[in-house]
Amino acid sequence: MRPALRSALDAGAAADVSLVCAPAGYGKTLLLADWSRASTDVDTAWVSLDRDDNDPGRLWAAIVAALSACPSIPGGSRLHDPWVWHHDELPECLAELVHAIAALPQPIRLILDDVHELVEPDALHSIEALTRNRTARLQLVLSSRRDPPLSLPRLRLAGRLWELRASQMRFTPAEAATLLEKSGLQLTPAQVEMLHRRTGGWAAGLRLAALGVAESADRDAFLTQFSGDERSVADYLVGEILCALPEDVQEFLRMISISQPVPTRLATTLSGREDAGCLLDRLEHQTSLLSPIGRGRDSYTIQELLRTYLLADLRRQGVNRAEALHAVAARWWAAESEPVRALEHASQSHDSGLLTDMLHRLAIPLILSGDHTPLRDALTCVSAQTVAADPWLALTSAMIRLEAGELPAARGDLRRARQAWPTDGPADLAVLRAVAEQLTAGVADPAQPGSSPAAVGYTGELPAEPELEALARLSRGTFHLECGDRVDARVEFEGALYLSRIHHFDYVTMQSLALLGIVEGGTGDMHSMRAVSIEAAATAAEHGWENSIWAAVATAMLAYTALMRTDTADAERSAAEGLALDVTASSPRLRFALKAIHGAAAFDAGGRASGLAELQQARSEFGGRPAPAELVAALAMLEFRTALLLGHSAAARTVQSWLADRTGETAELLMMQAWAETTGCRHDHVRSLLMPVLEGAATMVLPQTVVEAWLLEASLAVTAGKRSAARAALRRALAVAEPLDALRPFAYAGPNIRELLVHQRGSFGASDAFAERAVVAGASGRGKREPMLSERELTVLGLLPSLLSLDEIATDLAVSVNTVKSHVRSIYTKLGVSSRRLAVLAAHEHGLLSGGVRQA
Repeated sequence: MRPALRSALDAGAAADVSLVCAPAGYGKTLLLADWSRASTDVDTAWVSLDRDDNDPGRLWAAIVAALSACPSIPGGSRLHDPWVWHHDELPECLAELVHAIAALPQPIRLILDDVHELVEPDALHSIEALTRNRTARLQLVLSSRRDPPLSLPRLRLAGRLWELRASQMRFTPAEAATLLEKSGLQLTPAQVEMLHRRTGGWAAGLRLAALGVAESADRDAFLTQFSGDERSVADYLVGEILCALPEDVQEFLRMISISQPVPTRLATTLSGREDAGCLLDRLEHQTSLLSPIGRGRDSYTIQELLRTYLLADLRRQGVNRAEALHAVAARWWAAESEPVRALEHASQSHDSGLLTDMLHRLAIPLILSGDHTPLRDALTCVSAQTVAADPWLALTSAMIRLEAGELPAARGDLRRARQAWPTDGPADLAVLRAVAEQLTAGVADPAQPGSSPAAVGYTGELPAEPELEALARLSRGTFHLECGDRVDARVEFEGALYLSRIHHFDYVTMQSLALLGIVEGGTGDMHSMRAVSIEAAATAAEHGWENSIWAAVATAMLAYTALMRTDTADAERSAAEGLALDVTASSPRLRFALKAIHGAAAFDAGGRASGLAELQQARSEFGGRPAPAELVAALAMLEFRTALLLGHSAAARTVQSWLADRTGETAELLMMQAWAETTGCRHDHVRSLLMPVLEGAATMVLPQTVVEAWLLEASLAVTAGKRSAARAALRRALAVAEPLDALRPFAYAGPNIRELLVHQRGSFGASDAFAERAVVAGASGRGKREPMLSERELTVLGLLPSLLSLDEIATDLAVSVNTVKSHVRSIYTKLGVSSRRLAVLAAHEHGLLSGGVRQA
């Protein structure tokens, strides 16, 4: 039935004594029976014990009868003689029995099932005597619900004892699925997982659950409600387990059942028993009903079905009693700095005063650690009137709802907090309000058309408590960021990040990293922006916060940096992941950014019309909502350039007007005008538009705008035949673009720039490596098909960037010059070019050349 356990029993057969110990219902008897049937190399004598076997005479008569019935016992064996057991003759008779077993021609196995039934000293003493008189011809197997009072430590120390415990006998999820299937049930993996979790792999629990499911019309409802208080389970627990325990022990278990896990010190507090630790240890060793956790074994868990039965039984004795114990546990866990457990117990105490007090004490630590679910659950236990009258509770509710994207409800909580605001509130309340207000900054309230809340950062002294200081720094940093002061914003966010890391405020760590990413993006440091965004996303993934607003912000920044690096597939994937998050729907700014980036990435991947349509739809949906200048400028530049490249000048002008209305005259608007004018060959006018950008006279919102300006300047110089000026402008563009990791401007800079990059390869000094990346930037993402060149054509192509003439190439390849010319003409045709220089440029764009070396 269970091959792994059968193999374990086989391995334990080398020991003199094997002990299979687990509570009722773990399948001990069935396992041993299956094992004995499968073991054909040794005879097995089986004795099922009961209370009557506490009489030594009856006990040993049953054992000898079982041994003598084994087929391998010779006819002349002393085991076939009638045995008369007398109390005073037991040692001598036992010695004779051992001698008879030692004389057997082959080993024999004796299984004593239900050894826990033996409680009388004489019977136990005789079994212990058998364990001391070792003989190679007998393997003794003891099966018991609890450790028998034998000298197990001595046997264990001597290496003569092998043990199989409840922890090893629990069914694995896969075994549970097989058991349920053999019971005639076809359950879903989720239903099997739920049953396994509820039963802890307890065989009897699984079997009882299977019977209940089979008889239930609504399987999901039965599984949801299945617990130790279900009739068949309760009857089994009482009849087979609890009835064997003294009443005071049962009462102890009922009282501690309100907590899972239960530390020994909490068990003492709940039960009032100073010996709680010893009792827990004894129950674990004797019954396996409890399992120790932690290296110090100072905390225990109760088997789940048993715990749910005990908890239900406690409530039957009086709901007030259970609630009072929960209140005790809440205060104990709070004193142990375990806010989640404290709040859970406070919620179950139904003591509104205690719960309110706990929320006041524990809200900020839970907000900082990201444990928002317990806060949300606790708030549902408080009346709406209490929340409305208490600004602390109202602000806590607002914070939780904001993080969940429930903006209308959060605004309502904020309004109630303002209405109930005290004249002289404490500092922690002021900090919490500042953060809550700022989280809604820039989100228009539909109840107040045209409104755009402008939150003011926390302006008081930094609190001494690290929790409050971290929140205060977040508030200050956000305010500086909104005002465009990135230097002070970085200082505050780095301070919050430092505090959150040393105090394990993991949620604030994620927030601080995401906000630092915004700061770095505003300064144009794409490398740092990407690094902190990766860390923010990793923190979110580690704690299961992928659907938080901050994880979505980090995803958006990663998508944008990928777009600027021309990692088109990565940008499109990241943007799609961000758009799929539920929280994104509640943030118009974030949705605007992600959708626009996704559209630009789709454009780069070859879906030009659909990419532009997505960009336009993103801007249309966002409408006139407030947003930072960096955000609107970056996304407007993406859409404008896309429209212009597709020849949609009217659409480009629409974007230009939209940006002008939001930012006024900026370098980005001048670049848009310059791009639009290039098609009219009015190069002097275009240069006059570029000069304020190149000289830094125009207000520049995006650091990469000057890269676009220098690239356009270089292209104009090439067209005018001013190669020296073009090279100088290109070097300036490369120097500015490299620290920004801005490759995308080079992807759409036109053939003049790409030709210049190829022609000047190796002359850019420290920017040579970046220039090589710029040559092929975006080539694979614009939907171009790689030309099918033959092996010989690829060889010739690899020599074209050199200074060798065709005659010299022919000599080098040991072929005729006419053959080389034929290959060159074929290369030109396949690449769609008309000169050697353009062939080299096209080869770089298709990834056929890199650093002058052919890529096979």
